[in-house]
Amino acid sequence: MELLIPGVLDSVMKLVIVQNDEILIIWKNLVFPPKQIRKSAIDLTIKSIDSFYSQGHLDFGGSEFKSAILEKVTPIIEDDPKYAWWSLPPGQYLLTYNEILNNVNYFTLIFPHTRLFQTGSTHPAFYWTPSAGGQKITTILQVGEKGLRLKENSRISTAITYKSP
Repeated sequence: MELLIPGVLDSVMKLVIVQNDEILIIWKNLVFPPKQIRKSAIDLTIKSIDSFYSQGHLDFGGSEFKSAILEKVTPIIEDDPKYAWWSLPPGQYLLTYNEILNNVNYFTLIFPHTRLFQTGSTHPAFYWTPSAGGQKITTILQVGEKGLRLKENSRISTAITYKSP
């Protein structure tokens, strides 16, 4: 599948969407490929969740930049000892995915899985391209006012991956 985007000086940039078997070649650490891979997309799963323990600092020049301190949120094992659950109160969290886009010649658009909206929670849609192989992917998870329960390895996002032109 191709996506044509008008470029500068009437040129056209052709983006090719990665499909099926090629997804398995460029994506690593899939939890269960038969459930995660669609024809032209992949569902991403939760590896870990951190809460923001302290505020960060951001200035114009970067000399006073300071990352927020993170605190790991530990999932709780309930009835099924194979998987645990995170029970999150309302707020923002740093979510890390299991899957890794392991090739710098590709980029991907990541957006919330439809079911995440139905829980009253979301995360931003964003563009991702690795600067090096094996680089983890993270996003900010916004948990709605009623809170959210998430099972380990749950599918939370969808990614459409493109070959770089």
